[in-house]
Amino acid sequence: MKSRLIAALAASFVSLGATHGADLVLVDPPPLVIPDAGFDWSGLYAGLNAGYIGGEAKSVGAVTGVTTTVPVSGGLIGGTLGFNAQFDRIVLGLEGDIAWTGATGTATCAANPIYNCEGKLDWLGTFKGRAGFAVDRVLFFGTAGFAVGNTTANVTPAAPAQTNTFTGTMGGWTAGAGIEAFVTDAFSVKAEYSYVSLSGLQAPTGTLSSAQASNLSASTHIVRLGVNYHF
Repeated sequence: MKSRLIAALAASFVSLGATHGADLVLVDPPPLVIPDAGFDWSGLYAGLNAGYIGGEAKSVGAVTGVTTTVPVSGGLIGGTLGFNAQFDRIVLGLEGDIAWTGATGTATCAANPIYNCEGKLDWLGTFKGRAGFAVDRVLFFGTAGFAVGNTTANVTPAAPAQTNTFTGTMGGWTAGAGIEAFVTDAFSVKAEYSYVSLSGLQAPTGTLSSAQASNLSASTHIVRLGVNYHF
C-alpha cells in the first residue's frame, strides 16, 4: 500500500513538471529596427536669404606696414541656388549665393589721424560644398568653399595728390553651419552662420595714399535666414 502511494505521488510530480515545462516558451527579442531617413532631400532648389553681416576691413601700407582697421556692419539680402543628393541619412550638395550688403564703417586713418578711412562691402558671393545629416524633414549641415566680394574704400576729407577712393574685387574662403527644415513638401526654411575671409586686393599709389599702395582685406561674420523652393 505504501509503495503504491509513493509511486502515485512520484507520477503526480512528473506530470506537474511536464505541464509547467510545456508552458515555458522562449521568446526571441524583436529585431532592432532603425527607421529610414524619411523625407528625401535630393534635387535642385532656389531661394532668397537675408540677414546681418559684421566684421572688419583692413588697409595696410605696402611700404610702411601701417594698418588701419575699420569695423563694418550692416544688412544683406540675396539669392541662393543649389543641389542636394541624399545617401541614406547623409546629404551632400553644392550651393551658390550672391547678396547685396550694406556693411559699412569709418575709422581714423592710422597713417594720418586728420583723415577718416571709410570701408564698404558692396556685394558678396560664395560657392561652397554642403554636407549634412537628415532627420526626416530636418537637416543639420556644414559648409565650406570659395568667396568673392567687391569693396569700396574712401578717404575723407579729400587729401591732395590722390583720388581718395578705390573700388575692387577680392577673393577668399568661407565656412559655416546651419539647420534647414521643410515646412511643406516644396518649401524649406533655414538659419545659417558663416565666416568669410577676403584678401589679395591692392589699391595703387595715388588712390588711398599719395605715398604708397594699400593692401586691402576683410573678415566678416554672417547670420542669415532663408527660404528655399525645391523643384
